Amino acid sequence: MNHYSSWVYHADRILYPLKRVGAKGEGKFEQISWDEALDTIATKTQANIDAYGPETVLKYNISGTVGFLHNYGLSQALFNKMGTSILVGSACAGSGSAAIPYTYGKNAGVDPEEFANTKLYVSWGANEAAVNVHTVKFIKQCKENGGKIVIINPVRPGLLHYADMFIQIKPGTDAAFALGVANYIIENNLQDQAYIDTYTVGFEELKTTASEYTLEKTSEITGVPIEQIVEFAKMYGEIKPSVIRIGFGMQRHSNGGSMVRAITLLPPLVGAIGKEASSGYVYINSGYWISYAGIQGNDLRENPNARTINMNELGKALTGELEATKDYPISTLLLFNSNPMAIIANGNRVRRGLSREDLFTVVADIFRTDTADYADIILPASTFFEYEELCQDYMGWYLRHNTPAIEPLGESKSNCQMFSELAKRMGYTDPIFDMTTEEAIKVCLQAENVVKQGITYDNLKEKGWVKLDLGVPYGDMKFPTPSGKIEFYSEKLKEAGHHPVAAYVPRVESEDGSPDLFKKYPLTLISAHTKNFINSHMHNVPQINELIEESAVFIHTDDANDRGIADGDSITVTNDRGTILMVAKVTPTKTQKGTLLSYSCHWPKLVEGGKSANELTPDRVSDMGGGPTFHTNLVEIAKA
Repeated sequence: MNHYSSWVYHADRILYPLKRVGAKGEGKFEQISWDEALDTIATKTQANIDAYGPETVLKYNISGTVGFLHNYGLSQALFNKMGTSILVGSACAGSGSAAIPYTYGKNAGVDPEEFANTKLYVSWGANEAAVNVHTVKFIKQCKENGGKIVIINPVRPGLLHYADMFIQIKPGTDAAFALGVANYIIENNLQDQAYIDTYTVGFEELKTTASEYTLEKTSEITGVPIEQIVEFAKMYGEIKPSVIRIGFGMQRHSNGGSMVRAITLLPPLVGAIGKEASSGYVYINSGYWISYAGIQGNDLRENPNARTINMNELGKALTGELEATKDYPISTLLLFNSNPMAIIANGNRVRRGLSREDLFTVVADIFRTDTADYADIILPASTFFEYEELCQDYMGWYLRHNTPAIEPLGESKSNCQMFSELAKRMGYTDPIFDMTTEEAIKVCLQAENVVKQGITYDNLKEKGWVKLDLGVPYGDMKFPTPSGKIEFYSEKLKEAGHHPVAAYVPRVESEDGSPDLFKKYPLTLISAHTKNFINSHMHNVPQINELIEESAVFIHTDDANDRGIADGDSITVTNDRGTILMVAKVTPTKTQKGTLLSYSCHWPKLVEGGKSANELTPDRVSDMGGGPTFHTNLVEIAKA
């Protein structure tokens, strides 16, 4: 991210409030004052609340800067006071986050710095070289220290350079592979039986379930040769300590939760949980985040049971195709720290929703994104270089204080500042709207493990960061499951309508799950993250744009030959959700036959045809946690 200065000082940066003067989506705006902007927003929002109710107002944000104050915490107080609909923020890791507690009761993953000290690192459905770049050096150290690296992925990720074994699995079949590996381990007595007897329940049920996944059946479902299944199962059963990195990409399928659940059964099977720091699994480290609930203003919400809207279904919510919004449509959309036209599935439906003339939309951003083009009012947001913040990360154990490096450019404001000012315009006088960022940080630092470690506002601000002392994950061998143990068999999972152990469930769009649709659209499109963006950040920075592939799709040589497509051809990629133009990149190795690979989160207006891969992705939600299903996506391709 050595191009951040170009991002902050970009010529297109929004520095003043704007109001729409053209049609929605046309991108025509004129500059106005903050007074006019806030008065307009307050008046229009209150009118819609009076006419249609507070739950017809929706605030929409996701990770943004991953800040406790300006994204997750203090910035939420206004919306709690309003009583808006509650956004379910599950676009990143919803499926796995829901699945893991069925096994362990909570999520407590390995410190990524311990990758260097493990003897077997398994990258399962992850793309560390693009999305967890800071962890790659520890994986490299694992290799240098004599450890083994195994990659399980439908496509060839950047980490492949270090791999001792690459298992190119069919998309969405990971549960079958995990159960097949478990079966081999049990049949060959490679499990840690003493550990299992002491710390787990349901082993006999796991044994029975896994026995259905013979080597032959597992190979048939997954496309992985029997020899590779055996080789990996032996490695995993014999090499200790080991770490499985469960990737976000793998769980972005209609059966994502089922796959994560199956994978979580492997570490306790070989006694890898709670024994040492470099042993176990890691999915997301946000389970270690300190609480910011004390600065969200939750006590201001009169109706804690307000309707919920899954952020992955924004298009449905805005068009009335969601049951929750059919009778009471969203009247006001207040959007910040997100660019749904670039990152959310079924872009055509999102576009139709944002085009509604009766929808009042406010967007706070630093650039006029595709989403901002549909706004009635655009507010100039400041960057994290320009305000104080407290944050942790998805893959690490650090707590950080962010001191502003520069003054806010132009008339830009932080989320906390603009929402506090808007709250006062709406007549809200609660003390939280006068809370300073220093006061808010001090509230968050009252967390028990922070106080115990002697971390204060002053010493954190002085140093800038501190690593939290969290010990060995599950080191106390206490698991907040109903049984108090690791559960190979989960009654709660059964009650939720899933197999109580685990099972291979075909994806909704696949040869097994929808054979008729597969005949029409026989290729799976995986839309992965590129190493050059952080979601949709940076696409408009000129030198970044020069680095990225044009709007390209990687196609296996056999699939290209079958359709008369040559490398560099302009092609159409189509399904029932839409059609996009892309450039063919024909390859015998980067992907496998039947699977396409493209990169996601491009700004639609910056690619050929004005439509990105998310024009085609489905906005259904996954089996657990309401997660996204971007990769359960059947398409067909043809020369343009």
